[in-house]
Amino acid sequence: MNRLFASVFISVFALVTCVRTSSKPQSDEETLKNLEMQGAKHQGFSDADIAFQKGIIGTRVIYIDPVGHLYDQTPADFEKVAVGTRTSNPDATASSEIHDIKVSISGDTATVTFRGIYTSSGFKDPNANVSGGHFVAVDTWQKQSGKWMLIAAAAVSTEPIPPEVYKMPAPGASN
Repeated sequence: MNRLFASVFISVFALVTCVRTSSKPQSDEETLKNLEMQGAKHQGFSDADIAFQKGIIGTRVIYIDPVGHLYDQTPADFEKVAVGTRTSNPDATASSEIHDIKVSISGDTATVTFRGIYTSSGFKDPNANVSGGHFVAVDTWQKQSGKWMLIAAAAVSTEPIPPEVYKMPAPGASN
């Protein structure tokens, strides 16, 4: 009987401990790492991908891509470019795998660095199709009304990029 009571007591104690631990809010560092991981999963042009990206962009985001294109976009600008890309390249897909995520927080601002591999296919311009391009990136986040929002980002290729790729216009740019 004592063993049964002890087993039940230990089980209940373990359950209470697990519930308390699992209901503990994530740290800012964990939240930022999760946002980056989710962002990597939403690199495409589907409605879900666009909605996720719009949901993490601040009122404006400044971004420099690996070939030096500079973007200054609102969430609406981002959506317009993504939908335009999807419309003109209906078979286009893009994905990223990221690792070595490091977070540095200072007050309501954070930088996150990581390494990744970017792959894209299905674009009409063959120069936009990338087979496993390695890169490093830094994202700058700001906590706004209790929510981390992306305000700046830059990515740099860690492999040679063919010269003709640098001549491509930025997505969404008018020629």
